[in-house]
Formats: sequence, structure tokens, C-alpha cells
Amino acid sequence: MKITAPKTADEYFKLTEHAVQQHYAGLDSCWSYYKKALKHWDISKIGEPLTKENKESLHKYLELTKKYFDLKFSEAMFAGGILQISFIAIKLYSQNGLVPSSCDSLVKSEKNKIIKSAIPFCIGRECYGIPSGLLVYAGRNHFNHWDDDEPHEVPKNVFNALSIAFMNNMWADLAFELSNPTINVYANEILLTALKWVTYEDYIVNMKEILTQDN
Repeated sequence: MKITAPKTADEYFKLTEHAVQQHYAGLDSCWSYYKKALKHWDISKIGEPLTKENKESLHKYLELTKKYFDLKFSEAMFAGGILQISFIAIKLYSQNGLVPSSCDSLVKSEKNKIIKSAIPFCIGRECYGIPSGLLVYAGRNHFNHWDDDEPHEVPKNVFNALSIAFMNNMWADLAFELSNPTINVYANEILLTALKWVTYEDYIVNMKEILTQDN
């Protein structure tokens, strides 16, 4: 049987729900190690004298935390799958044909030409001055081309803007710096830190808002 694109966004979300839920289940399986780690150690206790009992708890915390960080690449793959599904939804159902002033510098090439493929994505609530649709575009584009020698122009512009926005955030100050040698794939940073789509509910509510606002 030939599979064709759903006629409406609502139908698309219904037919892709299982896939997105499975990706979030994968993310949960990664996070579970860090959630377990936090049960063994309160990071606010750093600097306090270590008792024998505390040392055992700290050892368990570090052991579970290492398991979580060993899964960061898998976490990025799960996040990238969600961004891909989101990207296709916007590409199929966005009716936007305008570039808002907030996006003007983000969707232009080095030759100052508008990159037309990004225009349908200039929609949705703004996160750090960037429409959420354009965050999806940049995150998915980088995810699909993360092994290229150079990032594409729109993702590069968006990531630079995010780097500035998070410059003073001690938890994410280098999370969007494309020259960061510790990160290859930024899909999880876009999904979880920039978009804050931590759960399926976050994802579906915001995706529906993006495409509703566009109509």
C-alpha cells in the first residue's frame, strides 16, 4: 500500500503520534540514569566533608551520571527524530510566505539573499527572539548534516543567535557554540533547552500552536 502525506496537520499528528512517543520513551530511558543518580546525591552538598556513607552515595551518583553521559549521543539521535517529524509537519502545512523582521538576518545568506526554504518556518512563538518554527528548521538541518565540514547558513545564523542568548547561562553557555569540540550533534540542545519540548505534551501543544497561528 502506498503511503501518502496526510491532508491536514491534525491527521499528521495523529498518524505520527506513536513514532514521536517512542522517541520520547527513548529520551526517558536516557534520563532515567540521571534521575536515579540524583536519588543518591544532592549536588548542593558539594564542598561538604565526606563521610563513609556519603562517599558511597557519591560513588553511586558518579557511576549513574557516567552512564547517562555515555548515552548523550543516543539522546541526540532521539531528539533529532522528533525534530525531523516536526520539520516535515511545518514543511507540509505551513502557509507562511513572509519573513518577519525578527527573522530577517537569520534567513539571509552571506550574499544577503533570503534562503527561500526557511520562509515557511518563520512562524510560532519566539524563543530567545527566534520563532520556534525556525528553531525546528535549524535543529533538523544541522542534525541531518552534522557531519558536513561547514554548517548551512541558516542553522549557523540561528546557532550564533542562541549562543549570544545563552552566553550568561552557566548551564548552557556553550550548548549552541558550533565550535564546541565536546558536541557533535545539537538536536537535544535545540529540543530540550531552546524549545523546551521535554515531553510529548510540550511537543504537540507547541506544534499545534505553530500551525494554528499560521492559518
